[in-house]
Amino acid sequence: MKEIFDRLVGLETEYAIRFQSASFSAPRPARFLLYRQLVQALRLRVPIVRAGHFKEGVFTATGGAFWFETERIASDGGLIEGATPECRGPGQVLIYQRAQDRLVAEAASAADVPGDLVLIKNCRDSRDNVYGAQENYEATLAGPAGLLIWRIGMAMLLPLVVFTWLSLLVLIIGMLIYLMLAGTAYLMLRLLPLNHERIALVLFGRDLVEGRETGAPLPGWLEGIVIWAARVAGAPLALALLILARLFAFRQIRRQSLSFLITRTVLGGAGMVDREGRFQLADKAPAINCVVGFGGYLWDRPIFNFGHFFKSLSLESLHAPTDYATMFDSRQRLQIGLGDSNMCEAAEYLRVGTTLLVLDAIEAGYLVDAPRMRGPIRCLHRLCRDPQLQQRITLVDGRRGTAIEVQRVYLDACTRFVAEHPRPPEEARQVLQRWRDALDALEHDPDQLVGTLDWVTKRFLLERAGRQADWAVQKKIDIRYHELSDEGYFSVLARTGVVDRLVQATDLERAMRTPPPDSPATTRGQFIREFAGADVALSANWRRVVIGKGRSAKVVRLARFGRRM
Repeated sequence: MKEIFDRLVGLETEYAIRFQSASFSAPRPARFLLYRQLVQALRLRVPIVRAGHFKEGVFTATGGAFWFETERIASDGGLIEGATPECRGPGQVLIYQRAQDRLVAEAASAADVPGDLVLIKNCRDSRDNVYGAQENYEATLAGPAGLLIWRIGMAMLLPLVVFTWLSLLVLIIGMLIYLMLAGTAYLMLRLLPLNHERIALVLFGRDLVEGRETGAPLPGWLEGIVIWAARVAGAPLALALLILARLFAFRQIRRQSLSFLITRTVLGGAGMVDREGRFQLADKAPAINCVVGFGGYLWDRPIFNFGHFFKSLSLESLHAPTDYATMFDSRQRLQIGLGDSNMCEAAEYLRVGTTLLVLDAIEAGYLVDAPRMRGPIRCLHRLCRDPQLQQRITLVDGRRGTAIEVQRVYLDACTRFVAEHPRPPEEARQVLQRWRDALDALEHDPDQLVGTLDWVTKRFLLERAGRQADWAVQKKIDIRYHELSDEGYFSVLARTGVVDRLVQATDLERAMRTPPPDSPATTRGQFIREFAGADVALSANWRRVVIGKGRSAKVVRLARFGRRM
């Protein structure tokens, strides 16, 4: 029988940027420039190298990464995304997530910017913009028959992949032709008495006009056209891949874990004050609108996100065509988009630990009869609106139950699985005990979980402010609860001693400097620490480390040193 927790797991967290200028009259720097200054401050704390990837980012000596996450740079959008290294077990991923939070918070505080830069670790702002907290688990894609059909489908997608590559190349060539024509037109317009700087900004964007990276490589209007054209070019591949993924990718896991993930909100939800002033269990879950999707490409917010499959085929394999072959592997990355960014360590530990146990139990055959919901998205939204946890949902077999009752079905199955496993780790028993204790407390006295579960803790703070507090006051508490600074409301509460601490200070300090063992991140982090300050060029991504440039470059494939996420 397969070992428990013997799979790679990692978290992706998007941090909102809050910047307050030192002077009311001073303009706010572009978010991209704030990111650049944050990276410079990060460089003083840990060795980093450029990410060999299609988006702006760096990898650190811990094996993790930080990115500037945006679709519209010229429109001054953007978030800071942190990705933990590939870990094993819930305790390890919790330590590295907390190390990531500490690193990025310290870098933001020390960044050389004209004001105060603070990051917010949540999933929704006061304007109802929703952003990500993704979980990644190494898992079996399909059984023998399903895997064969998946591989045949991948081979049949190759013409669409090539078409997408060619379309993107044509789009790049078209942009170059535009710049040539725009340059010619601008030279002619220079002869007229016009505002030449404004014309140049409209034609070329701020980067070319100022001769430096400002976060606006294209004018906003052109950027919108390019994004729209890229979506159209990739649409045939996206639709074909989505159909293939719906039919075959992680089908057993999706069917047997869906009810668990929906009801897991009672453990991992961060809580939220919505625009009507109602308290909901989760930040992100009310915005989820489908079970399977690409996470924004088709204007979707799915529970199971296959956007990384599309990026791998359309962008990453264009950059490195050999990556296309990895789509045929039997073990792939299962990405779960239903989940909030947690401030409570115990909530984050439970969110990951229970999910790992459920995945292990599914692959071992212990959840064949897992409960299945009628209208899962509708059930999710109804559960989120019920902080009293009395809402009963209907299963496909006609039974009705609360979220806690559904969670107990999964808890019982995982308990049997661990009890019958020949070599269960002690951490599996710890997760089961914490899971059981949390459900018991939720059922009888949720206030016992202040400092343990985020939604309970946030509700406690809101109630202290008074039920008559207006929406702006409640929303301020809601958002500042997630602020990564000494003035953040969770941080203030933690200093009172009521927060359940799981991470030891020595483990946290180590994780801020070194990668986890027995992982592709181990090798990645070692190379970064060895070569980050050297004269030789070095870049890294999730699959490889590249030392040097051109034909003489040495490529170290990380799959040799651990199973790939």
